[in-house]
Amino acid sequence: MISDLRPVYKKINFVSHFDTIGRLILFFRTHGCEIFLTHTDDGYCAISKDDVIGFGWNDLVSDLLMNKNLSPLMFVFENDSVDKFLQLSLIYKKPVIVLGPGNIPVGILYYPDVIAFLNGYPMPTRVSGVSTPFGIFFTNSLARGGVNDIKLFLTGGLFSLFAIILFITGSFFYEILKYNFVDFDPYTLSLFSIILPLVIFLFLIKFSKLSKLHGAEHKVAHAIESGDILSKNSVNSYSRVHKRCGTNLLILLFLLQIMVIYINPILACVIALFTWRALGNKIQFYITTSEPGEKEINNALFAGRDFMKNYFNTIINNVKISSFRKVYNLGIFQILSGYFFVIFVINFLAWSLLWLGILPKDYYQLLRLFL
Repeated sequence: MISDLRPVYKKINFVSHFDTIGRLILFFRTHGCEIFLTHTDDGYCAISKDDVIGFGWNDLVSDLLMNKNLSPLMFVFENDSVDKFLQLSLIYKKPVIVLGPGNIPVGILYYPDVIAFLNGYPMPTRVSGVSTPFGIFFTNSLARGGVNDIKLFLTGGLFSLFAIILFITGSFFYEILKYNFVDFDPYTLSLFSIILPLVIFLFLIKFSKLSKLHGAEHKVAHAIESGDILSKNSVNSYSRVHKRCGTNLLILLFLLQIMVIYINPILACVIALFTWRALGNKIQFYITTSEPGEKEINNALFAGRDFMKNYFNTIINNVKISSFRKVYNLGIFQILSGYFFVIFVINFLAWSLLWLGILPKDYYQLLRLFL
């Protein structure tokens, strides 16, 4: 039945006759939708990006309907057979609306998505994500979606600046702790000088929009991996905690670093392996993620839909992805490039200032530790 195709339902986006063409164009840009629906006496009509060409910013959707010969879309009910959808798609060459209980539209079906689903093409069961100050990035190496390469590069550069600030702050804390706690051993002082700046950094994230984006990223990742429809209602039902989040890995590394110093290394590994995920999930929930708002959900949905569109294009067209391209699609190369570019620039500036006699040698030695 049609209801079996729910994993490939696309979200329905409605516009009224009184919406302006300018607002419609903004919708296309911000939501990344292929079509919008509007209701007429003949049924539901689809408005695509091409249909708005030639109309003014302040023209109304009703003006477009009067001047464009838009035929209504066909529809099927959830209890109809899949064959009915296939027949309508082949005859009319258009998407088909799915009507649920009470004849309420619940989704749109596209022929390529349905064929991919019926032919057993795998849905992405694992997806990785990165929340950046510029938006969200999703990938599974075969496909990617969301922010572009330039924004990933800039994200790497920002990470580099944060790492430098954390290092300098840690050195500052170390000197203060060494002066005030002379009885502490160097290992303990080093540990606290690492933890204190990191805790401050994590709480700064908590009260920034990045924590909301992080939560939205996890919700959409859960929806993609569950094969669910990417809509606000479905995405909001998922947890903002994800078991494969990088926060968990960070907690594992810190647990190992702390316990290896103070207890038996083998026992430390055993304890860390049994507690890191539970502790990481708690830190995700209370610190590194927040409940996202509508803006953050829309941002994550845009990235998720972009990823799914590229994923299906790759699968349906049987595109061969080289090993280099798979690595490139992960976004790691772009982020690391931005990271080390900033490190290189800072070291070059430090060397230049040292050569000119402006920067003292002690500060130069501090900065060159990053290369």
